[in-house]
Amino acid sequence: MNITRMHLRVVQLLIAIMIFLNYNEVEGLSKKEDEEFEKQLKILNKPPIKTIKTEYGDIYDCVDFYQQPAFDHPLLKVKIHAHHPQMKPSFSLTKRDNLESSTSNNSSGIGLKDGGCPMGTVPIRRTTKEDLIREKRVNRFNASYARGIYHFALGQTTDDQNNMFTGASMISSIYSPKVLPNQWSASVVKLQNGGDQIQAGWRVDPVLYGDTRARFFSLFKVSCLLPILFSIQLIRNSFTILLITQSGTTQCFNTRCPGFVIMNNNIPLDKVFSPTSSLNNIFVDTFLIQKDLITGRWWLIYSKDLTKIGYWPPELFKTLKGFASRAAWGGEIFSSGPTFPPMGSGSFNQSPDSNKDAYCREISVLTSAGNVNDAKLQILNDAPELYIVLNRPVTSEKFGPTVFFGGPGTNK
Repeated sequence: MNITRMHLRVVQLLIAIMIFLNYNEVEGLSKKEDEEFEKQLKILNKPPIKTIKTEYGDIYDCVDFYQQPAFDHPLLKVKIHAHHPQMKPSFSLTKRDNLESSTSNNSSGIGLKDGGCPMGTVPIRRTTKEDLIREKRVNRFNASYARGIYHFALGQTTDDQNNMFTGASMISSIYSPKVLPNQWSASVVKLQNGGDQIQAGWRVDPVLYGDTRARFFSLFKVSCLLPILFSIQLIRNSFTILLITQSGTTQCFNTRCPGFVIMNNNIPLDKVFSPTSSLNNIFVDTFLIQKDLITGRWWLIYSKDLTKIGYWPPELFKTLKGFASRAAWGGEIFSSGPTFPPMGSGSFNQSPDSNKDAYCREISVLTSAGNVNDAKLQILNDAPELYIVLNRPVTSEKFGPTVFFGGPGTNK
């Protein structure tokens, strides 16, 4: 059979049609991948009662309290009416006398505009297709602790199973270190018992957020509970946000998978910190995690006003159903490439200066007896050539116990 120029054109046209039908040129996705992402977005993004767009381009959906992602968790769904929007912890919160400092500013503009979401709803940052594509391309949450390099510069209590901590707090200086797309940098307060861990603080994370701004975050990690994971996988339909790491634990940021229950209708997780600190112009914020001994819920408290953001229910955990045996404060970074990002302010100073070095100050733990104690710390630094961490038990009457941390990172 003679193949004419017309035949070739027909074949080319058919190939082009097939490619068009199975490929999204804008996103670089196959039709199947695009359809899968659309299914995930329908599950992740709940029907909003109100929508708020921030000056940074974030869209927050005001979602009915009982429609928030937490209650997609099978163990929470069956007890959904044990939770309600007006719930408060059984403990009372008391500000410490030296909460304010004349050498620093509290971060401003912490809430959403127009008073936030209506009563009975909570703000959930809308997940976009771009978010899912970013995470898929780098296998983000698995890569964070498996395929790249993670460094820490922390002050940590001794890991003693006789420790019975019910809370930990800090006032952290807020910085915005420059990171590459395959890196992140954070300041954390964390509580841990065995494989279970909860964290809060600020982080700069281009894959998680799609930008390089410092943002409010929470994180929980749990020892693997395979039946629960399989249930979540079925509910989520190829759900990719909650993943098993090489250490045999699962982890989840903010509200990107079922778990953390949002209670506040005005201050969202993922919020941008602006402005952030610069030389001699320091901005700080307060982060507190505290257990309700009656309900077993771990509450996240934020800002100098000690505002209740929400809680991690005890059903999420194995070992943190009880007390925490370890607490830590300081800086963490990650990179999947040959370079390492700055930590904190980027300063590497053996004689710390609160006007230019990142810090976690007024660090304390709460005991099972209800006492607030200054934390006795050991220093953990796995990359002392890149980063520094210094424990200063009493830096001043205003600061109290303080961990200074930071470093410029490096290029290999």
